[in-house]
Amino acid sequence: MKLVVNATVVVLFACSGYAQQAEFAEWMKYSNRSMAVLSKTDKQADATAVNAAETLGAVYENMIGFWRQRDAADAVKLAMAGKNYSVMLASALNAGDTARAAEALKGVGGTCKPCHDAYRIRTADGKFRFK
Repeated sequence: MKLVVNATVVVLFACSGYAQQAEFAEWMKYSNRSMAVLSKTDKQADATAVNAAETLGAVYENMIGFWRQRDAADAVKLAMAGKNYSVMLASALNAGDTARAAEALKGVGGTCKPCHDAYRIRTADGKFRFK
């Protein structure tokens, strides 16, 4: 009986990890879509751009918890920076501050590559998986 319970716990834990990684992949898709919208905007306030910046902030908030659970302090710092830049970006877009919006967008983008370099591998099909 003990073996069955232990095996069940292992299977549930593994499924939980898979579910979290699938959820993480969805966050990355949201991030990509948001960055695509934001890279095309002229950094002026419009509802689509502001929504994209706010979506990025929510994604980064989720990533903070995700990386904390994995005790990845450097990834937590990158996620926190991404969230801060996203908030700054939404605020700048709402205020029509194009210089600050451009700075914030550059900051958000600057958090992606270091995290991917440390934690992700691009597969032959162009997708990413965890290292």
